[in-house]
Amino acid sequence: MSTSEGRSGYHYFEPEVAGGLGPGIDYDPRRGAEPLVGPLHYQFAGWLGDDIVTTSGYWIVTGRLAGALRESPLTGYELGEVVVTTEEQFDMFYSHLGLPRDWERLIPTGTVEGGEDFVLETVVDLLVSDAALELLRRFNIDDADISPADEGPVVSEVMQKYLELQCAKGNEV
Repeated sequence: MSTSEGRSGYHYFEPEVAGGLGPGIDYDPRRGAEPLVGPLHYQFAGWLGDDIVTTSGYWIVTGRLAGALRESPLTGYELGEVVVTTEEQFDMFYSHLGLPRDWERLIPTGTVEGGEDFVLETVVDLLVSDAALELLRRFNIDDADISPADEGPVVSEVMQKYLELQCAKGNEV
């Protein structure tokens, strides 16, 4: 299948990166398809207010977005546990934003061929259907990068440098 074949009606969706994997997490990329053992621990370093954020191929959503997903007919995802903490700098600079207390992990499980609404295309590329994007747009996603899947993902300058570094190290990306 070519890059654009079968992807009309889908969008690359790259949410805000508001933090990273927290301390004590059992994560080893050498494990292949499932490098994480146990619950995801997301540690906020900053936050611009979006209802969905990402790091390292993992996504978390606010409790209110998780509730809307559960009530929707959307497919191709599971919701799971996430431990949320904040870095010291977050507490100093972002605590006034009122970080929601309830977050859940969004786990994409669908396929484009199956017509599901949430698809993990590569380790870090999330595809969402038109219907999923319509629901997401009812929430704060102001800092997400969104592009039609038949045009390829938007790759920021920082991500381009990261990918080049990974390739130079001999890591498959």
